[in-house]
Formats: sequence, C-alpha cells, structure tokens
Amino acid sequence: MKRGFSLIEVLVVTAIIALLLGLLLPVTGRARLQAKVLTVNAELKGIGMALEAYSFDHEGRYPPVRVDCMLGGHFYQLPYELTDEGYLPKPPPGTFLSAGIQDRFNPGYTYKYRSVGTLIYNRTTMMEEGAFLWVPDGFPDHEQQLGRTYSNLKDSPVSWVLYSQGPNFDDRRMKEMQYPVPRATWLNGQRTRGIIVRMRLQNGRQLGSLEG
Repeated sequence: MKRGFSLIEVLVVTAIIALLLGLLLPVTGRARLQAKVLTVNAELKGIGMALEAYSFDHEGRYPPVRVDCMLGGHFYQLPYELTDEGYLPKPPPGTFLSAGIQDRFNPGYTYKYRSVGTLIYNRTTMMEEGAFLWVPDGFPDHEQQLGRTYSNLKDSPVSWVLYSQGPNFDDRRMKEMQYPVPRATWLNGQRTRGIIVRMRLQNGRQLGSLEG
C-alpha cells in the first residue's frame, strides 16, 4: 500500500519551491529589464539616424521642439516632420501620438526629443531660440557640476537629445538635476533609475547612455 505525503513533507517541499522562486524571480526580472533597456537603446539609435537623414535633406537643420500644454504629458514628442516626410512610421489613428513608436517605459507616449533653437508652443506660436538645453561644463568627457543653458544650435555642444524616461522615472528629481544632458541623470549599471539617452554632439559624434 502506497503511503501518501505527510503534511510536514508537503510544507517542506512548498517551502523549497518558494525559496527557489524567490531566488530566480529577481534574476529573471533583471534579465527582462536589461532586454527592455537594450531594445530602447536600439530604437533611439534608429530615431537618431532618422534625425540625421532629415538634417541631410534640410541643409543641416533639425526639426523644431514642441511643447503643447493642451496635450498634457505629450511634451517634447518626436517631431511630426519625421512622420510626415516618411522618416518614421505614422502613429495609430485617433491618438495624440506624433509617431508610431512609443516609449517602452512610458506607454501611450513617444520617446522625447529635445534640441536647441526653434520651439513651437501650443501648436501655434513659433519661438526662435525658444528651445534650450542645459549642458554641464566639460561635457561629455570631463563633466562638471556647473554649466550653462544653450538656445543657439551654433553655440551648443549638443545638437539634439532623444531619451526614454527609463525605469522609476521621477520628474521632480530629474528637473532638479537639469536633465536630459548631464550623465548624472542617465541610467547605468549602478543605478535603479535614470533616463536612457541618445544624443548628437556638435562635432557630429553620437553618444548614448549605454556607450560610456
């Protein structure tokens, strides 16, 4: 006659399974996060190529930056020019999205685009040198705590920035740190929060937060 498992044996097996799951879940969670970060980085690189293709076709100019208070959190959307002219896929109909690519860490919104120079405010007001970036002194190789704000493309060390909000985004903290250019705001292997960045420097070099 077969003997069934005793309650103690069942509890011991259950405890062992729970322990193994407790050890494995953080590992699989980190692997999923890493895969997500790598995918975002690849998508930002592709959008960067679209921006450079647009610039090549438009005598070195980049699309304007947009801030639209009527669209809530859709500040700094990817440029409509990139979709209108076929550099990026169009968004689904009936949405406020400017492109058919969403931030994987902020679903329902595109990745963000920041540049210096022209700003279109609330869809109607065009402001020359209204779009700006704060760049640390010595950036990118010898970044200092002090820096300055640039609003003219010819003067700025950074031409444009693309970024994902990344994991555990904290808008207030990021604003205090003058994101998105400073490295201190970027996600890396030592931080559990930070934005994922792709940018073009004035000298033509492109830099990503996963590329050192």
